Amino acid sequence: MNKVSKQPSSKKVLKREGLLRRFLGVLLSPLLLKLGIVLSLLLAVYLVYLDATITSGFDNKQWQLPARVYARPLELYEGLMISASEFEQELKDLGYQRSGSSRSGSYTRQGNHFVISTRGHSFWDGVELPVRAKVSFSGQALSQLRRLDNRALALLRLEPMEIGAIYPQHKEDRIMVAINQVPPMLVATLLAVEDHRFYQHHGVSPVSIARAAVENLKSGSIVQGGSTITQQLVKNYYLTLERSLRRKINEAAMALLLELHYDKQQILEAYINEVYLAQSGGRAIHGFGLASQHYFNKPLNELSIDQMALLIAVIRGPNYYNPWRHPERALARRNRILDLLVKQELLALTDLDWVKSQPLNLGKPSQSHYAFPAYMDVVKRQLRQVYSQEDLTSTGLKVYTSFDPRVQRIAEQSVSSGLNQLTNKKLEVAVIVTHPKTAEVLALIGGKQFRYSGFNRALDANRSVGSTIKPFVYLTALAQPDNFSLTSLIDDSEITIQDKENLWSPRNYDRQDHGEVPLITALAKSYNQATVRLGQQLGVEAVVNTLQQSGFERTINPVPSLFIGTTQMSPWELTGLFQTIASGGYHAPLKAIRAVLDKNNQPLKRFQFELQSGLEPKSTALVTRGLVHVGEQGSARLAKRSLPRGFRFAGKTGTSGEWRDSWFAGFSGDMLAVVWLGHDDNSPTQLTGASGALPIWTSLFKAASREALAESKLSGIDFHWVDLKTGRPAISLCPTAIELPFITGSEPTGEKNCSL
Repeated sequence: MNKVSKQPSSKKVLKREGLLRRFLGVLLSPLLLKLGIVLSLLLAVYLVYLDATITSGFDNKQWQLPARVYARPLELYEGLMISASEFEQELKDLGYQRSGSSRSGSYTRQGNHFVISTRGHSFWDGVELPVRAKVSFSGQALSQLRRLDNRALALLRLEPMEIGAIYPQHKEDRIMVAINQVPPMLVATLLAVEDHRFYQHHGVSPVSIARAAVENLKSGSIVQGGSTITQQLVKNYYLTLERSLRRKINEAAMALLLELHYDKQQILEAYINEVYLAQSGGRAIHGFGLASQHYFNKPLNELSIDQMALLIAVIRGPNYYNPWRHPERALARRNRILDLLVKQELLALTDLDWVKSQPLNLGKPSQSHYAFPAYMDVVKRQLRQVYSQEDLTSTGLKVYTSFDPRVQRIAEQSVSSGLNQLTNKKLEVAVIVTHPKTAEVLALIGGKQFRYSGFNRALDANRSVGSTIKPFVYLTALAQPDNFSLTSLIDDSEITIQDKENLWSPRNYDRQDHGEVPLITALAKSYNQATVRLGQQLGVEAVVNTLQQSGFERTINPVPSLFIGTTQMSPWELTGLFQTIASGGYHAPLKAIRAVLDKNNQPLKRFQFELQSGLEPKSTALVTRGLVHVGEQGSARLAKRSLPRGFRFAGKTGTSGEWRDSWFAGFSGDMLAVVWLGHDDNSPTQLTGASGALPIWTSLFKAASREALAESKLSGIDFHWVDLKTGRPAISLCPTAIELPFITGSEPTGEKNCSL
């Protein structure tokens, strides 16, 4: 028997239809229609607002790019005085890798013979292209420089080492890179790990969101994100770190809008420069360009595949995967990424084991070249005379300096060694090294803690300069050739001076009177009594005038004690004074900066060498000869014993009252340096200039100076043999005879005899 299907009763049908009509009636009621329209309008307005935020923010995005500061570039040419080991150290400082590779930033070495592949660089005076070259050394000099094909190469300039940067307040740092400068393998690895559907989605990936949702539901907490690279960029650019549904909705909407306006390459380039990858002290490392330098001391295009994988690995958590603090953790994540590359056929399976066997290959943290705070202090002060703080911290200026890494390294070694040999652990130190002809600052130490910024004693410690002031007293006298020469006799007997209401009787260091002595002897042996008597004869104002002509700018108290150095100066100021003597009498302000370029490598300013009229050259040549005698027979004769045979230098020791300050200022043909030792509380050190500062200066010049001081050959200066005891003419065979310069007409006259 067939079953008859039951038909719904007409009452039930009518009931359902009634419910539907009522629902539609409510839905289409004027109130809800109006509410829907209002909500739609609000949503549209909000989307327009988000769209405007996206476009204006992206189009006008100006990263605050700090000014980057560079050392001098090493210029290679045949005959350059540099050893093979020093050259290799320069390459290591620049992050060159010793390998058989021909890629830029690499080198090979066989004994004294190198093959290098340079990186090239845009300098203020043109572009230095990458080149492969053969460099050979013989002893302490570069003996051969050739291209790899054996063609001659007259000059090769390496890229300069970056020594620091000037940051905005938040200290966010990056090196900008264009997308076409990024290795394709790095881009492929980034997309494989962070967003493998980047080129398929439109800002948001439902597949990734679904996958993350499943994982989060399984764990009961948020363990995985489904954000695309576009969403990550939006979050970094526009949003806070707040974790909420509202922020996620904004993130998704803005990602869609961003992809609507900009192509994938623009978005990818922005992400590559924006992503946070490390923290270096107070400096936040953003972008792959700087992260490559931070982790490996090399540019992006020199990274190996395992190093690229490590960079991608730290995106997930730069602190958690910090390869220096957590090497095992970082290595494990790097290797998981390498496994993923094999799965996505970006890395051959046959290469996997070898690549995974590579260590992290990190650069040494100590090779971070932001380790010269005292020198950077000089650079900042000189830049601020020309540029605003905003220019220095946000416009990407490139600042080229005269900083010499080799000289700085030797100066630091000399200070460390010198202080270790002294039992006084309270001692502080300052060292300034310049070029005697150009006044360029080559190296600078502001305290015994080389790597810590703080009080810069080289610039700001005002201390009594002691006998280092004496050359300017004698210079004042020698500027009067009718009255004084190097052999003029000066009375070194006791002297008492009425100074305002007090009597002042300066004594010699050895507490002895030496009678009448030649001027050059009084200077070399630093006799106080002779110097004060000479100063009194010249007048305090005349000596003050000489100091001002030499470049001293502050007001000087014109009192007789000035003659033996009670005046306070900073090491920087004293260096400026000796710079004038070393340059032959011409004053040039000390300078650390050579040139400044904008972020597009266009020159903005050259800091030219500016000579100013200062002292009379001939009298300057005479006092220089007197300072040479300081090392021959005077207070610095210990230095002459340690330096290479025949190495000629000029200098002066200085010891302030009660042995509070130890000074030495001196120069050769290619270097000038001032060294100061003392206590910050100005208590006695029990050191003289000869026992404290001089050994450090000597160690520095023994290792760093390549050129002895030449004898002055000025027109209007004649050389004569004189007896050093009497100052009278002598024959060269006399035991105490010495050949000295005289301004023509000022030489001693009479019969040539030897003193008894």
